Amino acid sequence: MDSIKIYKYDSNKVWINESKDLYFVKTDESFYNPDKEVFESVIDSSKLEYQKTIKDNPIYCMSMILIIVATIFTYLINVSYIIIDNNLLYSTLILLINIVIHETGHILFLKLFYKESKIKAGFKFLFIYPAFYVDTSYTYMLPKYKRMAVYLAGSAFNTFYVILSMVFIPKHNNYLYLVVSNILVNFLPIIKSDGYYTLMALLGKYNKSKGKLPTFIEDIVRGIIMFIFLYLTSMIF
Repeated sequence: MDSIKIYKYDSNKVWINESKDLYFVKTDESFYNPDKEVFESVIDSSKLEYQKTIKDNPIYCMSMILIIVATIFTYLINVSYIIIDNNLLYSTLILLINIVIHETGHILFLKLFYKESKIKAGFKFLFIYPAFYVDTSYTYMLPKYKRMAVYLAGSAFNTFYVILSMVFIPKHNNYLYLVVSNILVNFLPIIKSDGYYTLMALLGKYNKSKGKLPTFIEDIVRGIIMFIFLYLTSMIF
């Protein structure tokens, strides 16, 4: 199982996964991912001050995936899934509550695995989908499976709400469709959200900028595919 070692280097933090020759340097404002040759040319290893080792554990992310898949499947076979209906206002209020729950999941697991992480939140659009987000850049300081768990934690927390609502407040089932849509959007690796970054972590890849225009075009294509998937899901279920 992978593990990473974290060092202090002057006022910066250095993350090293020796088994995969992966290196990250955290300065005051940014994260850098140099290759081994560049790292060794700019970092004086004699000045690295060892701080701790973070060991990996797949049980968190595997449990979350099982819970999310089971919850979505249970909802779809028991409730008629729709994209929008005349209960939109009440459903939106429930969704807003779940946005807070979602981001809380990211924060709690990020802090659980790396207590020194600083929390930053914001708002953006993913194609036509409005999204609040927590900056999870500090997951770069985590090994693969724990990174995946941080990305999945938001949707996992949403599924707890869906499960509890279906069990204890079944009359609210018809108001959960926006929450379920939000789980699908975040969980499936179609648009660049939690599921996408979970898949990238599994493959050992990191997010790198492609430029504004290519990113914009890619986001539109991914957003259209996501909308088509949700529409087809509503037709089937």
